[in-house]
Amino acid sequence: MVSSAVAFSLMAGMASDVAGAATASIGGVTQEEYKGALGQQAGAGQNPLKHQDAVYSQEQVTTPPWGTTALQFLDGTQLQVGPASDVTLDEFVYDPNQTLTSAAIKFNQGLFRFVTGENTRKEGVSLTTPVATLSIRGTDLIIKVDYDGTTTVTVLKGAIAALACDRPEQLVSAGQVIKIPRTCSDRTTISPYTPTPGGSFGPSDGPGPGHDHDNSGRSNGNS
Repeated sequence: MVSSAVAFSLMAGMASDVAGAATASIGGVTQEEYKGALGQQAGAGQNPLKHQDAVYSQEQVTTPPWGTTALQFLDGTQLQVGPASDVTLDEFVYDPNQTLTSAAIKFNQGLFRFVTGENTRKEGVSLTTPVATLSIRGTDLIIKVDYDGTTTVTVLKGAIAALACDRPEQLVSAGQVIKIPRTCSDRTTISPYTPTPGGSFGPSDGPGPGHDHDNSGRSNGNS
């Protein structure tokens, strides 16, 4: 996992850019080794995302099948992106004076670990996948989005509230895994989380064995 103590030079310059200009950076790359990640801002071409490069609102981040990257946002929130993954940073606004974050992140496909900043209120953070919307409550998550949109979320710390189709909101606490299917006619399941060794983002990249329960052009960067 990316250490919360990781510091890099571009963060100091970005801290004062609060919700102002549309081009203000919202965070940067903390992974030192470049492993193929690309960033694409709205209306622009793709560019490599290397260590200490800035990232921006409305930027799409992708990785190849062998690639990974790690990002840290202005409020300390960390996002690890696994191989063959695709995520869109729709919006990120941070006001350090109010310790307030407003963010919308779209997980399109792949494997991710999302860890919120310790001192930031989370009410304005919305995470979406092709089949669900997740609101968070001080959270450490592993999110897996299959090619068809099927979403599996492992809650390592904190809790989430998941909305899918027209079903009631479902609360998922630490130590649980929710699987949300592609089609509304299939049931959503919640299982106990059993750590297994060898995961890229922690003790496990997904649920362990258990019985399901029915619960229906880049600035400030390095080349």
